[in-house]
Amino acid sequence: MRKVLFIDNTAHHLYGQMHLMDAFQENCYQVEAIVPNDHNYFIKLESLGIKCRHIEIDGKSVNPITDYALIRKLKCEFFNIKPALICSFTIKPNLYAAIASESYKIPLIAGVTGLGTAFLSKNLLNQIVVRLYKFAFKRIGCVFFQNNDDKDVFDQLKIIPSSAISFALPGDGVDLAKFKYVGLTERINTTFIFSGRLLWDKGLGELVAAMKIVKQKYPATRLKVIGNYFLANPSAIPEKQIKQWEEEGFFEYLGMVDNVFEVMKPVDCMVLPSYKEGLPRVLMEACSMGKPIITVDSIGCKDVVEDGVTGYMVKVKDVNSLAEAMIKFIELPFEDKVLMGLNGRRKMEREFDQQIVIKKYLEVAQRLLHDGDTAEYD
Repeated sequence: MRKVLFIDNTAHHLYGQMHLMDAFQENCYQVEAIVPNDHNYFIKLESLGIKCRHIEIDGKSVNPITDYALIRKLKCEFFNIKPALICSFTIKPNLYAAIASESYKIPLIAGVTGLGTAFLSKNLLNQIVVRLYKFAFKRIGCVFFQNNDDKDVFDQLKIIPSSAISFALPGDGVDLAKFKYVGLTERINTTFIFSGRLLWDKGLGELVAAMKIVKQKYPATRLKVIGNYFLANPSAIPEKQIKQWEEEGFFEYLGMVDNVFEVMKPVDCMVLPSYKEGLPRVLMEACSMGKPIITVDSIGCKDVVEDGVTGYMVKVKDVNSLAEAMIKFIELPFEDKVLMGLNGRRKMEREFDQQIVIKKYLEVAQRLLHDGDTAEYD
């Protein structure tokens, strides 16, 4: 039985790839994982039959000594595990797994889930990251992107070799059965929801500022926030700030939740004003449930929404534009809100079914294992 190794920078994010790991197992692959042990989702992964090995990955560090140590650790793990194929996700696992795997000629599928803060501006960090990508990906087997914009950036920078498979998927896709259509219930007051890591880059600061404006006209409007602190990220919002906003009454913070479907059932609209994304799963899940969405015209986010059809699209970092869209939604007739939700569900069924992603991963895995060199562990 061929072994497929999954690598990610957090156990929580890797838990979101269970649909892929399940699919590989169902197709007679043995699946293992290398991921930091968070004592929560790490345990959940193991309870679902995924053998996990702990590794420290500091997403904030740019120390070459620390990163070189991570590459050496990955090489050691690869030798011990002896995978036939590696599937990696997020920046550091993609880069360093690609470098480490080259020693043993292990085919690798890198999932670019977003370009990260290094690509928000052209500076020294951006130059270093681009050069590192070119070095790491020089013999890569496949790179999957979550949107065409990110793929175009890599193509323009000539990061991916012509020998590699390169393809833009509909994000991670959405499980249409799990996030079934529930639609909306007519209520006097509107409840919005934000879901994502607690980062400034997710636009949470702008959302709070927009809520201040919305509450002046509709004081009973509610905002629920679900997500986790990610202090390793340079864009992390301090816990003190989150608590202050909550105490001031701008939102209700629910922390991390496992039952996202149940939490989203009673809400009216999902809001995600993120500066840049791969393809946000939370927007797809909301649409699949028949919830209208408000998001921004940034990379990734704009691919999910159809302005005025499935929700509203506003300008990035524009508080007034965001507040206006939220008020516009509040004042929209209930029948029009329901139609928006229905349109969103139909869009998910047409374009974002999770099965599209699963099928492509399995096809590429089979091709790499059939056409590529067999991994060497001598």
